[in-house]
Parts: sequence; C-alpha cells; structure tokens
Amino acid sequence: MRALAVAIIGLGLAISPRSLAMDDNFKVIVHPSNSITEIDHNFLRDAYLKKAVVWPDGQPIRPVDLPSKVPARGRFTHEVLRKSDSQLKSYWSQQIFSGKGVPPQEADSIKSAIEIVVSTAGAVGYVPFDAAVGEAKVIGIK
Repeated sequence: MRALAVAIIGLGLAISPRSLAMDDNFKVIVHPSNSITEIDHNFLRDAYLKKAVVWPDGQPIRPVDLPSKVPARGRFTHEVLRKSDSQLKSYWSQQIFSGKGVPPQEADSIKSAIEIVVSTAGAVGYVPFDAAVGEAKVIGIK
C-alpha cells in the first residue's frame, strides 16, 4: 500500500498542470518582419501592460489579446502577466480612469488575432500552442 502511495505521488509530480492541459498552452507570435527570435518574459509582460511601448528597433509595439473565452488567454494572463482576470480588469480600469492607457486590442477569434498580427507592423500576439499561424512568426519566451 505504501509503495502504491509513493507511486501515485511520484506520478503526480511527473505530470505538471501544463502537460495535462496542452490545449491551454500558448505560443507567442509577431509580425513576420520583426527581427526578434525570442522575447524576454518581463518585456512581454510590460508590452501587454503597456509599460513598454516600442520594440528595440524603435517600432511601436501593438499587442493583440485573444477573446476572453479562449482558454489560452487565461493561461497567458496568469503565466505572463502574473495577474488574475479580476486583477487585470482592475489594472485597466485604473489606467483608463487616470488617462494613462487602454488595454490591448482584443481580437474576435484566434484566426482574427493571427490576421491582425500578420497585417500590423509591430504587432505581437499569442495563440493556442496547436494553432496554425500562417505567415506570423513564432518566437520563444526567455
């Protein structure tokens, strides 16, 4: 019985929530002309919170959010922005009220998010890990 408990605990440690929810994972995409191949986690966070507004080459950053119903958005909000949905709503309410900024553009769908990124210089977005991204460029997060 003890060996069974140890095996179950070991199995639980080997399977992370990320591997259990593969469809909730995401990948980051940018406009095809963007020269970066990976993005710093904190820079990506700042871009989506509009604390960073230009790419290293001086191009304006144009973040694109997925619709709130897409599971990858919740995962991105939690893992990259380090906020809950309610914290993010509160953040943007404060930014709007103080005149400091507005939230990123929200796409109508995953397909729409990809189309916006491909057609908008300086755009950055994220999509479910298994989404086909067409001409968008997939970059890593470091």
